Amino acid sequence: MAKLIGTAGHVDHGKTTLLRALTGIDADRLPEEKRRGMTIDVGFAYIDLPNHGRVSIVDVPGHERFLRNMLVGAQGINVALLCVAADESVMPQTREHLQILQLLPVEAMVVALTRSDLADAETRAIAAEEVRELVAPTRFKGSPLVEVSAETGEGLDGLKAELDLALGAPQAAPAGAWHMPIDRVFTAKGRGVVVTGTLAGGLVRVGDESAHQRPRSRRSSSDRGRARSDARPHARRDGARRARPGDGAH
Repeated sequence: MAKLIGTAGHVDHGKTTLLRALTGIDADRLPEEKRRGMTIDVGFAYIDLPNHGRVSIVDVPGHERFLRNMLVGAQGINVALLCVAADESVMPQTREHLQILQLLPVEAMVVALTRSDLADAETRAIAAEEVRELVAPTRFKGSPLVEVSAETGEGLDGLKAELDLALGAPQAAPAGAWHMPIDRVFTAKGRGVVVTGTLAGGLVRVGDESAHQRPRSRRSSSDRGRARSDARPHARRDGARRARPGDGAH
């Protein structure tokens, strides 16, 4: 079964910038996000890791006004990537996101001390200690902390290695009908209504049909869809036209 990585952390602490440096993908897709320079809605990227191949990443907003979007994006993640800026240290949404992660079935956490190029050695050391003190009373005590810089590339390889390790041993995808909790629904020009989410079980192939189960309803609605080869956020590294549990899918 494939795994899912999700970001967490205070607004403007470099989550999306770090993902861009790690993956080459800009997870901010909305014009409003570009204009304001901040993540508003959930974004998606992927990273290639030695032991797990291509792994999906969900990028969540850090601003307190978009906490609801963060909660939606954090559902189903296996490993949290907590981003804390070295030049600012722990901030309100750092604490809030950590509290949320404790309530979710997140298996492990890796801390990225971002913007390390903007802080001297003493400031970085203080920030790292404050993060460790924050995490110590939680079940994520002892999580690895890596100093990184999206600008210089410092620590990126080490961060990839820690994420690969935190994901644990790869697991086989379970058999059975595929199912996917819905993250977002939007209309794409030339395509119509697009539903996105992270596959929670089974195996979906291009051409497979789907049925939407409405909340608090015992039967499926008449809304139906079909998996398309050109509507996924990324293609699997092996070139297969399918998605496994943990893969983001449209």
